[in-house]
Amino acid sequence: MSADEVVTQAAQLITRGDYAGAMAVFDGYIESNPDDPAGYHGWAEAALFDIQENGNLDEKGKDRINEGQIAAYFRRAAGMAPDNADYNAAYAGALVEFDRIPMAVRQLHKLVEIGKASDEVDVSFHLYEAARGLIDAIDLKTNFDRSAPIARQYISEAVTFAILGLGFSSVEEAIEYLNMDA
Repeated sequence: MSADEVVTQAAQLITRGDYAGAMAVFDGYIESNPDDPAGYHGWAEAALFDIQENGNLDEKGKDRINEGQIAAYFRRAAGMAPDNADYNAAYAGALVEFDRIPMAVRQLHKLVEIGKASDEVDVSFHLYEAARGLIDAIDLKTNFDRSAPIARQYISEAVTFAILGLGFSSVEEAIEYLNMDA
């Protein structure tokens, strides 16, 4: 089965809420295509959808799905396709979701570099969404105390990603527009 066929089959399962089924489809694909990042990325996406919809704790208070494996599969896909903005953005998003803010920020800087390296790759949407996620994660982590050290350290990063996500080439360019006479 081709990668496109696997993704289509898994997407159909995901739309029906059968995340475990989609993960099983990707498990089979990974087994027969261990060098294709699509399998790892797809499995991790399906697992993350499951957690977002159903939570991750079982009746005994233990993780149903290993978050470390999800992050590892996202990392593996991003590592196998280092110029793929979608894979790198998904990895950064998972790191935010799992409260790995410093690692997420490092990954987002890689995403910025991917955008700078190619005129054909637009990372602005990814950066804008990541900025929103970072701010939310920081607010939750600090109980909305933006004077907390981690907030002070990473909110400026999030604002920078938001500005780049709006299509500006730099914070300085955005400031120039803010300082223009109306």
